[in-house]
Amino acid sequence: MIPLMLGLIAATALVVLLRLLWLSAPVKKSTLAITLATLALVAALAVLAATGRLHWLAAAAAALLPFLRRSAGLMVRFFPILGRLLAAFRQRRPGAAQPAAGAMTRQEALSVLGLKANATKQEVIEAHRRLMARNHPDKGGSTFIAQQLNEAKRVLIG
Repeated sequence: MIPLMLGLIAATALVVLLRLLWLSAPVKKSTLAITLATLALVAALAVLAATGRLHWLAAAAAALLPFLRRSAGLMVRFFPILGRLLAAFRQRRPGAAQPAAGAMTRQEALSVLGLKANATKQEVIEAHRRLMARNHPDKGGSTFIAQQLNEAKRVLIG
């Protein structure tokens, strides 16, 4: 009986919200579709919570997180807009590491690549390639570290 009442209340709230949105202002089709999808998702979550099945959804989401993290590089590659959104998010985040102002010295470049003072051009290229393979932003690495590696290679090779 209680789940039925909660479902009825959720449906009523959905109808009231739809009427308020419909009467408030003219809405674009894309905005309307997003709003309706969001309301449907909220209503579905409310029904799942009322019937005691929400824990299954949380467990499924938790099980998918590692796969989503590993596939983030592929998602960015196949959906370039995600890469641009992620880059914009990282730049706006307070406390995000920003590249240091000023030019990198030769000693700093050697330190970044983990090389000695007498490193050859081939050693610089190999160290850069090895470190970029581990830290590339498309594979979940840091943009800041990738910039530092590229700058270090530029300083040492020219």
